[in-house]
Amino acid sequence: MSCYIEQGEGGSTMRGQLVGFAVFCLVLVAIAGVSAAGPVSRARVERFARRQGLLVTAANGDQIIRYLATTRRWRVAGIMAGYLLGATVSLMVGDIGNSGVIALFGGWFAGALVAEIRVAHLAHGATRVASLQPRQPRSYLPRTAWWLVPAAAGLAVVVSAAMLVAWVKGSAQPDRAGVVWLLVALATAGTVRAIQLSVLRRPQPVTPPDLLAADDAIRSRSLHVLAGGGSALVLLCVVAQLGTVHPADPGPLELVRGVGLVLVLIVGWAVSTAAWSTRRDGPIDARPVTRTPGPQ
Repeated sequence: MSCYIEQGEGGSTMRGQLVGFAVFCLVLVAIAGVSAAGPVSRARVERFARRQGLLVTAANGDQIIRYLATTRRWRVAGIMAGYLLGATVSLMVGDIGNSGVIALFGGWFAGALVAEIRVAHLAHGATRVASLQPRQPRSYLPRTAWWLVPAAAGLAVVVSAAMLVAWVKGSAQPDRAGVVWLLVALATAGTVRAIQLSVLRRPQPVTPPDLLAADDAIRSRSLHVLAGGGSALVLLCVVAQLGTVHPADPGPLELVRGVGLVLVLIVGWAVSTAAWSTRRDGPIDARPVTRTPGPQ
């Protein structure tokens, strides 16, 4: 009988924890929803303008506010999804270590990617007129920031090669999870680069100078966030890779992982929020976009 009572008490405790966790999640989601749906503050608009060296006018203000509202909504949704995923896994299987940080940051960045796809662009006028001037990455962010994501992917490959060498020499016993993290890192880098190119190359209508400046500023800020957040997420996968090495002396590697985790987050944040004024290579070449008439 006593055994049965202990089991019943254990089951009641588990049910209580699950109910409490569910209530906590609902409250958290409600708070996040209210925060994401609120108006964009003047301080956020001023911070965006300051980082981009942009003059906000009555004409381009709404465009900037729509961008900021869209990115905030999807980033909040992403970070909540990442947090709930990490918390659920932790509740079910126990401490998940650095994977929890990756889930949290990955959720935020997934929201940022969706925001870049959903963000409202400048509208064309009645006559569709587009600038034919090629847009170069150097106009919107530093060269080092543009190459951060491919460099992070290259580092993931180098770490995998080093793990293979260590396994052959018998100085480490890496497990298969390292291959999974490599594939996740490469897939993330490829996705980020594709979206970066989409942001860079999307058609840019010919509009008054203040609206055009706002469009350039939005592109620049998007590319900064993708460069900083994308490279950080890939490097977090590299940190997770290092956790699958299992060397004979794990002490130095754990120190590298701890320091690397902090540095990755600092660099990602610094690149994402860096100030940058758009630089154009020359005057805008605008031509109407017309359809070629088909055979009659």
